[in-house]
Amino acid sequence: MIHKCEGLRAVVLGCAFLAGSVSAGAQEVVLSAGTESNEDGLYYKTLVLIDEHLREKTGGKVGFEIYPNQQLGNELSMIEGLRSGSLDVAVAGGGNFASFVPSFQIFSVPYILKDYETYRAAMAPDSQVWLLMQQKVADAELGLQLAAPTTVGSRWFANTRSEVRTPADIKALGVRMRVQANPIEAEVWGTYGAIPVNMPMPEVVAAMRQGVVEAVENAPDILYTYKVQESAKYMARTDHSFYVAVVLIGDAALEKVPEDLRPAVKEAFIVGGQALLDASVEAQEKAIKALKADGAIISEVDKAAFREPLGPLYEKVAKEAEAEDILAAIQAL
Repeated sequence: MIHKCEGLRAVVLGCAFLAGSVSAGAQEVVLSAGTESNEDGLYYKTLVLIDEHLREKTGGKVGFEIYPNQQLGNELSMIEGLRSGSLDVAVAGGGNFASFVPSFQIFSVPYILKDYETYRAAMAPDSQVWLLMQQKVADAELGLQLAAPTTVGSRWFANTRSEVRTPADIKALGVRMRVQANPIEAEVWGTYGAIPVNMPMPEVVAAMRQGVVEAVENAPDILYTYKVQESAKYMARTDHSFYVAVVLIGDAALEKVPEDLRPAVKEAFIVGGQALLDASVEAQEKAIKALKADGAIISEVDKAAFREPLGPLYEKVAKEAEAEDILAAIQAL
């Protein structure tokens, strides 16, 4: 992995170009890859794994320069960067990516994937769910491709005030809650009684300290990465989402890769993404232990109570988001 250059976004992108020029003798193509995650996060680890497989499968001719910590912007701006060609590769949560491909809203409905085994089967490279996801992205003609799955694990609810075991507890708290840029997420958590507020995840802890929000939902790995437990120590093990996130590559980026290397590059993305999914279970358990050691209070919840109000939402979202085929493929797993 090439060393990262520092500075403002424009300077960072310039550094990536220069790094590619300098190293062209040994490495023909350097792809800039961005993530909101810091270097301890699973999104960053996804890019590291893909980079390792890229170098192995291309004989060192193709690799990443990775920019963590929003150095190239938040997820929404990085997706725009892929489209314009100013960025080559980015990791995005499915909830945010649904702003570009509405069919992905189906994954924001809690418990759409009932357990890890179902999630893992859905994200296999030959599964009908994954193939439909790739086709939806292609049909959207965004100038980018769905290259690999990734995840942050199963997601929980955390807040600054007290323990939560049922949706009624959330309603009683009346908390302002950070959600992703996705109307379904806002609808779901509004149904549970929270007041949804859209903002990038890296801003959450500061927003909690300022009283802008009092709750958030995310995976233990992300909660620990951002030290959410320092502000919101009450965490409910809702497991409401085995999170669908994606690695995207711009069409312009693939054009940089010599044609004879493109099959190997695509394979590296697939293999790296699958390796991350396998590693995510252990990473989540490690994060849970770290949260507990740092004072988090973790409560078990009545999952049936969380599922109960969502029954009509699956078909409704599938129809509105034109994701009925994806829903059928999930239900067939």
